This record gives sequence, structure tokens and C-alpha cells, in this order.
Amino acid sequence: MPNKESFKVSSGWNDAVQLFLQDCKVRNFTKESIRRYRKGLEKLQQHLDALELQLKDLSPAVFKKQVLPSLLDEGLAIRTLNCNLHIYKSFAQLLCEEGWIDEPFGADIKPFKLQPSSAHTFTDEHLYQLFALPDRTTFTGLRNYVMMLTLLDTGIRLRELAKLQVTDVLLDEGSLRVNDGKGRKARLVPIERIAAGELKRYLLERGNLDQNALWVNLDNQPFLPGGIRTMIARCCKSSKIKDIQCSCHTFRHTFAKKYLLNGGDVFTLKNIMGHAQIETTEMYVELFASDLQAQHEKFSPIEHLAEALHLLSESEVNGI
Repeated sequence: MPNKESFKVSSGWNDAVQLFLQDCKVRNFTKESIRRYRKGLEKLQQHLDALELQLKDLSPAVFKKQVLPSLLDEGLAIRTLNCNLHIYKSFAQLLCEEGWIDEPFGADIKPFKLQPSSAHTFTDEHLYQLFALPDRTTFTGLRNYVMMLTLLDTGIRLRELAKLQVTDVLLDEGSLRVNDGKGRKARLVPIERIAAGELKRYLLERGNLDQNALWVNLDNQPFLPGGIRTMIARCCKSSKIKDIQCSCHTFRHTFAKKYLLNGGDVFTLKNIMGHAQIETTEMYVELFASDLQAQHEKFSPIEHLAEALHLLSESEVNGI
């Protein structure tokens, strides 16, 4: 059997990766995105090494029949696998455009469906416990309360929440301006009356400071993502929430679920949540399909009008 080292991906692979990452920089991707892309491509290189494949071997058929099964066998979380697939598709598309390969591999592969257990959400009881916990007579208690309200009412990500500036709060318009969303895409996110009112109250307590960060600590310094993550974890622990994964992203999932159950449409939800692809948003519809079905049964117009419109079947009328 040939020595595996002789099959290692050639220097052409490294050149291709550098070309792709440089293109990401030109397109103004964040350092975090570029780091994630680099890590994803390192993972792909590991699988190519194990399969004794080189860059020139990567056709759509080879990727689908050899590389993809190898990735699946590794047992990565579906969310991580979908993220890596997105990276590989973008990588292949650029290489095809630059003439490095004839066809982009992976273009026909759709994101894998998440199982319902993969998206944790808070119940109403969880939320009652969380919102009752902070002491709103103190500055930190009010801040923590308003941050959790904002997470639930807008569905924004942890990093987006942490990077909000005072000038991003547009109360007259009923929205927050998210300037540093995923992929550095800016968007306006609606915030409704109750959450907006509490946010206004927080702004009064915060007062005028020398810096513009919306969320600050007792030293009037920005409240960083790590601190916010710890605060949420402590609130969950104090509320004795143990049956679900408790994080800032759980608020995001809960927002999406409640938005859909209350009749919101998936296209508007995509824009609010800042998803690049509608397929990402559609995952929520599949995840919460049983809840949506129950909601439809509860509010179905035909079910409510059935008796008045004489739409009951004969068996139902006779009580059979």
C-alpha cells in the first residue's frame, strides 16, 4: 500500500485556501468569519488526506460519494456540518470562477435537516421565572432584565446585542439598528411597545456617558459578550432551568417559534433574524411543525365556523 504521506494535498491546496481567504478579506468578512472559514477548510483537508485525494480530484461526484460520507461518519453536530458545507460551496464556487476546477463541488447538496431536539426553546413558565429574577430596583438588575426582553422581542444574536450602540436605538421608529450582523450586513429589527418602553427606562438609568456602548457595567465600561453569556447562564441556574440548553441563542430560537406560532410569515422572519438563506429560516418551520399544527387546529377558521356553516360531517352531527 502506498505511503499515505505521498498522497497528502499538494501545495496547490494551500494556494487555493489563501486565494479564498484573501477574497473573504476583500469582501469585508469579519475576522471571526475568516477564522471559521479557515478552520472549516482545515477540516476538509483532513478528510482529503484520509481519503488520499488531492484538489484536482474534487469533482461533484467525488465530493458527494466519498468526501460527504466521510464528513458524516465523523459525527459532527448537524449545525456544524451545515456551516462547513456552506464554506465548502463558497470555496468551490470561487475556485471554479478562477479556473482552478471545472465544476463547483457540493452545489447540489442541500443543508441537512435539524431534528426537533436540536432547537431548544423556553416555555412560558421558563420565561416567567427568568423575567421575575432580576432586581429591577438596581442598575444591573434593570439592565439584565431589559437585555433578556430585547433578546426575546427581537431574536438578535449575542454578538449583535453586545455591539449595540445608543445611537442604534430608534425608539421613534420602533426598531433597533443592527450594524454588525452576520457577514457584516446591517438591518433594522423591530422592537415592540413593552420592550421599547423598558429599554427607554434603561437608557434614562444609564445616563450620558463618554462612550456610546448601549450596555455597560457598573464601571461604565461596555458589557462584553462573555459577561452577557455568564449573566444568562447564572439567571438560568438561579431559575432552576435544567431541562433545556440555556443560552442567548435559546432566546433567539424562542423568538422564532413564537413569531411563527403567532402567525408571522417565514420571509419576514428571515429578514428580522438576518439569515442569508431562506432555507435556514425554513428549518424553524420544520422544527416546530407539531406546534404549528396544534396552533392551526386551535384557530382554524373552518373549525370555528363549522356548525354555523353546517359543515359538520353526518357522523359528527349524530355523535358517532
